[in-house]
Amino acid sequence: MSFPTKFSSSSSSSLDNLPKISPLQTLLKRGFTPTLKSINQLLRFLSYSRRFKSVIHLFSQLESNKIKGNSQTHSILTWAFLKLHKFEEAKHLMNTRMSKSFNFPKTRFWDYLIQGFGVIQNKPEKGLLLLKDCLRNCGTLPSSFTFSSLIRSFISQGNMDRAIEVLELMTGDKVRYPFDNFVCSSVIAGFCKTEKPEVALGFFKNAINSGALRPNVVTYTALLTTFNMLGRFNEACDLVYRMEKEGLALDAILYSSWICGYFRNGFLTEALKKHREMVERGINPDSVSYTILIDGFSKEDSVEKAVGFLKKMLKDGVMPNVVTYTAIMLGFCKEGKLEEAFTLFKEVEDMGIEVDEFMYATLIDGACRKGDFDCVFHLLDEMEKKGIKQSIVTHNIVLNGLCKVGRTSEADTVFKQVDGDIITYSTLLHGYTEEENVKGIFKTKEKLEESGLYLDVVACNILIKALFMVGAFEDARALYQAMPEMDLNADSITYCTMIDGYCKVGRIEEALEVFDEYRMSLLSSVACYNCIISGLCKRGMVDLAIEVIIELGEKGLALDMGISTMLIRATFAQTGAVGVMNFVYKLENFGSDICNSFCDDAICFLCKRGFLEAASEVYIVMRRKGFALTKSSYNLVLKKLIDGGKMSLVGPFLNFFLKEYGLVESIVSKIVAHYLCLKNMDTALRFLKKMKEQVSTVTLPPSVLRKLVKDGRVLDAYKLVLEASGNFPVMDVVDYSILVHALCKEGYPNQALVLCAFVKNKGITPNIVTYNSVINGLCRQGCLVEAFRLFDSLERIGLVPSTATYATLLDNLCKQGFLLEAKKLFDGMIYKGCKPNIRVFNSFIDNYCKFGQMDEALKLLSDLEIKGVKPDEFTVSALIYGYCKKGDMEGALTFFSEFKMKGVSPDFLGFIHMIRGLCAKGRMEEARSILREMLQTKSAVDLINNIDTKIESESIESFLLFLCEQGSIKEALVVLSEIGSIHFPIQKWSTVYQESQAPNNCLKSEALSAVSTVPERSNKISDLDCALHDPQQIRKLVENYDVGKEESQLCSFGFYYSLLSSLCSKGELHKANKLMNEMLSSLQGDL
Repeated sequence: MSFPTKFSSSSSSSLDNLPKISPLQTLLKRGFTPTLKSINQLLRFLSYSRRFKSVIHLFSQLESNKIKGNSQTHSILTWAFLKLHKFEEAKHLMNTRMSKSFNFPKTRFWDYLIQGFGVIQNKPEKGLLLLKDCLRNCGTLPSSFTFSSLIRSFISQGNMDRAIEVLELMTGDKVRYPFDNFVCSSVIAGFCKTEKPEVALGFFKNAINSGALRPNVVTYTALLTTFNMLGRFNEACDLVYRMEKEGLALDAILYSSWICGYFRNGFLTEALKKHREMVERGINPDSVSYTILIDGFSKEDSVEKAVGFLKKMLKDGVMPNVVTYTAIMLGFCKEGKLEEAFTLFKEVEDMGIEVDEFMYATLIDGACRKGDFDCVFHLLDEMEKKGIKQSIVTHNIVLNGLCKVGRTSEADTVFKQVDGDIITYSTLLHGYTEEENVKGIFKTKEKLEESGLYLDVVACNILIKALFMVGAFEDARALYQAMPEMDLNADSITYCTMIDGYCKVGRIEEALEVFDEYRMSLLSSVACYNCIISGLCKRGMVDLAIEVIIELGEKGLALDMGISTMLIRATFAQTGAVGVMNFVYKLENFGSDICNSFCDDAICFLCKRGFLEAASEVYIVMRRKGFALTKSSYNLVLKKLIDGGKMSLVGPFLNFFLKEYGLVESIVSKIVAHYLCLKNMDTALRFLKKMKEQVSTVTLPPSVLRKLVKDGRVLDAYKLVLEASGNFPVMDVVDYSILVHALCKEGYPNQALVLCAFVKNKGITPNIVTYNSVINGLCRQGCLVEAFRLFDSLERIGLVPSTATYATLLDNLCKQGFLLEAKKLFDGMIYKGCKPNIRVFNSFIDNYCKFGQMDEALKLLSDLEIKGVKPDEFTVSALIYGYCKKGDMEGALTFFSEFKMKGVSPDFLGFIHMIRGLCAKGRMEEARSILREMLQTKSAVDLINNIDTKIESESIESFLLFLCEQGSIKEALVVLSEIGSIHFPIQKWSTVYQESQAPNNCLKSEALSAVSTVPERSNKISDLDCALHDPQQIRKLVENYDVGKEESQLCSFGFYYSLLSSLCSKGELHKANKLMNEMLSSLQGDL
């Protein structure tokens, strides 16, 4: 019986119609005796028809009937085993039956067997053993494809050591296969996958240098990925340009890798340009290209653009996959748009796309970001119902979310049964450390040690930080030192954590040791320098900190602004402004950006502290080095100089500012206008007008008006507002009211009224506070009729007079003696429901006392107490003045005692009236008692001590105490009279008493402020300073002293006081008394 050895396509297609082969035993019983040749033909036929199981079955029948096959038989059987992936049986047959046969394709069989173990069964270790055995014992050389397949299998498992071992066999002396692009690209990609891009780059360079490699687009694509991972994106771009020069055609995969690099470096616009360039070159984007774009924009918080590319992707007929949709969901979750993410998730499910764990993990991460843990656990339940396995990645996301919101203990409990990885334990440790949960830290550390997991660098860093937190400094040091034994290299975070940990507990020596170890490493980190500089500054080791920062600059590392400020502050705290200047001088020869930055920061710091001259010195250093001050620093310096009145220094700074930045810069024109407003208002207005015509409107700071008002230039402020109101930011009624108040205070009520009309024309309605200032201003100028006209017009313009309005008018009516008219106005005030305050009652009481109507004053005081209005110190002082004026000192003392029991004492002038009245009656002991009470009353003492800020001498309060103890009451009264004349040098005491001591705090401060700006006071103090140590000048002034004059000679008092204080401090009391008597004799009769 014979069988054809060759089959046509028609015969092979009808193999299934052939009759079933009878068992061999049946054929033998029928007398059929096949030859080995016919049997091999049958086996070959079955093999050609891919009926490999039949081959194995027939061979088993041959074995059972003791029919021995030859090498051809065994070859067919081996092939059948290989095709059925029964590699162990094939291996056994090849080693036992075919090892000595020479007439079968050994190479083909060994190739298939090695590839079967290495690729099909994914057992590259067995494949490698067979490969070595084949090369060593069988004398067979497998194909280069077998080597390449085995290399790729090892790479897929991340076992780069074995991959390189196979590569070395492939290129060794025994084999010497050519080194192709496929192998090179695979190896480079493998090293990148295992996060060893630097090794990948070294491998490529060695391959190029050996001449065994001529890279193609696949190789270059792998290399491009390597550069991206190393952060050497410029070199990646150069690589693409090199490819174009070599004439290599770029494909979609290379462009995708290149675009990915742009996204990684934050160049979104450039990434988009490269995508367009790819399309313009006729390269159609595939799903990977679009997914990279969508992922890049989503991660860079541009999810709207990502959605746009998704729509374009669908329009171009490219179908998105689950990765594409996951990327968009990630973008929505990052921006907190959880509802949009869930809507897209529902659409994906409706399209029939099978969602995976990573899509769920993305949604879970978004819910964790928003703190919606009900949603998180709902999604976990949903995954479980759908049969989607939750890997450790998902668990770690939930764990991290709980830890971030301070629920670390709950996270630990929820995932107690999960076999965590090193990230799990690191997350728990970090959470417990942030919560300062010592028990949790120790428990997690113990579980980590029991787990047998290998620590990575991140875990070590977190554990070191945790150990420092719990005070286990030695354990932290031990772990740090053990890292090399664990085959771990400390990174910059490790060093930073160690340095910061030691610095925080004051162990600066250990911190410096670790810093020295960092310096010897190849790492470059600003954070490590920042930590040690911060620690040194806190310990006051400023000189060493300066050395460290100089080293930082020499390494070309960027300076952290916070550290710069910290070092300047520490230097200032230790050696003041001079120390800061010396520090800058040390950096003068240090040619780097650090010097520029430090000078800039130092100038700002010194200006804020008021050391303008020192800041100018630092600026000179900057100019000498050719450095430029930043715009904001220039602005700060000039503002401080202007506000500090250092106008001589403003010019040079302003000149350089103009040269470097020009008037076009708004910040420059703004400060120029500010300067001109304070220098010359007419020039400033011309400048503002010209700038508006040629460049743009200059915005003036509101501080200009405040400065003008403070300097007494209210008319200039008024002029500026009227003529350049458009140059100010939006001014409201409060801003205008402040200027109206200033005009009235300086005696310009007419201008205040014009300003009110101007404000109304701008659509702003002045309020009652504004008009109160105008009414007060008119009254102070004696224009009582005009004040009442304005008062009468208030109701017509829809304003209701306030208590302050009535109080101002009532006070001025009383001062003018129009008590009946004042009473009528008071009745009208009550009728209209306006409740009077203590200031209103004080106006009546004061003037009743002044005009001798004590009964009316006391009656009003009684009414005041019935109405629940509490008298103040002015009320008490007014009534004491009334008693003293009548000469009724018994009444004054009784009244004083009564209100002292109620906790109300007279003010400064009230005490003086009592002391003067008692002295006039010769009741010196009682006057002495009142003086003692006065020197224990805070308001009076504060007024006395205010003089100490003007005259550089010993405390006047202590001098008055000395006079009181000595019984020199008249001498003390002279001193007190002079103090009164300092505060109120123009008006009569009775008038000053009424106006300056008003209970309304606002008006009181206004009166005192107005008095403090009187030129006469300044002149007196100037004279005092000129002759401070000239006794002859003092004596001359004493001779001219006249306590009865309405305006006292402050210089006389100041010099007398200085000389008397000096004599008393030396214990020369006899000379002091003699001088005082001499002074009093020259003033006889004046008291």
